[in-house]
Amino acid sequence: MSEKETSIDSWDGLLKNYLKAENLKENEETLACVGVVVKGTDMDLELERNSGEDKFVFSLNVTNKVFLKNNGITMPKEVIGKKITFKKVLAINPGTKKEVDSLRISKIE
Repeated sequence: MSEKETSIDSWDGLLKNYLKAENLKENEETLACVGVVVKGTDMDLELERNSGEDKFVFSLNVTNKVFLKNNGITMPKEVIGKKITFKKVLAINPGTKKEVDSLRISKIE
């Protein structure tokens, strides 16, 4: 993740290490949320594993946004500093109509 502002003159801030199912070391893993980016209706979580050893971005879909809201997060910024547990699940890829490994938030503390 880059702290620099994005522009048409640089890739900084445009290429991110998105969290995927294959990044989890086990079927479930807990990562710390260190930041939130909200643009329009899109929301990304900035995550760290082992105090910054690995950094990831996780784009929230509607299911995960609703999970956070229903579990006491009244504003997006309140998720900063929380530990979020992700679980591998099977989901249908809308483009290919095939089942693929995906991630769902299963717990927040």
